[in-house]
Amino acid sequence: MKPKVRESDWQFWVAVPVVGIALYAGLTLFHRFTEPGRGLSVDGLAMVGTTLFAAATGFLAVLFQIRSSSKQLREQMRTQRDAEREEQERQKKAVATGILFEIDNFYVYHVGGAYDYIREVLQRRELPEVARIPSSLFSMYQGNTGRLGDLPNEVVRVVVDFYSKAAQFLAVREDYRAEHERHLDLRFEHPDNWKTVTLCGHVRDFFPGLARAAYIACEKLCDVAGLEFKPPSIAVASADIAALNRETERIEHEEDHRI
Repeated sequence: MKPKVRESDWQFWVAVPVVGIALYAGLTLFHRFTEPGRGLSVDGLAMVGTTLFAAATGFLAVLFQIRSSSKQLREQMRTQRDAEREEQERQKKAVATGILFEIDNFYVYHVGGAYDYIREVLQRRELPEVARIPSSLFSMYQGNTGRLGDLPNEVVRVVVDFYSKAAQFLAVREDYRAEHERHLDLRFEHPDNWKTVTLCGHVRDFFPGLARAAYIACEKLCDVAGLEFKPPSIAVASADIAALNRETERIEHEEDHRI
């Protein structure tokens, strides 16, 4: 591929012969109309020629300086653009990495293993104890919502989908926790305990879809952060995504039939 010629380059190289031609034409005219005893003398002609030559040399020097300054400016602008791109890429990776580990930590402490535990407790016709979850759990995501637009659209979609599901899960979980604390002295089968049991069932049904959303979001974020999506560094990578897909579809199918 031929190198692209910049406008300032061809302007400079066109100006050089133009100035030479103009100088030659000027000297020729002066010589033609200058004869001994008429018009300019030979010394005057030499002086004019010297003046024109000096002016042409100065003009070319100015053109060369402008060209050199323009080249330096282009180099500076290119360096600045490269630095800005590198900084933007660094910030993008930093945001992706932070959100990645926030989601993975949530999976480790609040999702992974909890599904089987709640199902086991409910099968014993008991209700599990749950602790209050701090409101600052998603500080990384909440503090960087303005930078999500720097990430690829598909990554943004799966990240927002996870946090939406997580917010719904935490709301139902908190409703269950508060209702359970009000009826600690009631047995599982007590009629007044039906709401607590129902809410616990809703919490249980959230887990497969939430784990699946965490798996997909972390996998996409690893691509942006430049990290390998595998355990033990990424805990959710050890989840059986095929089983999560089947369980999520089963729960959604049952919910559709209940509606």
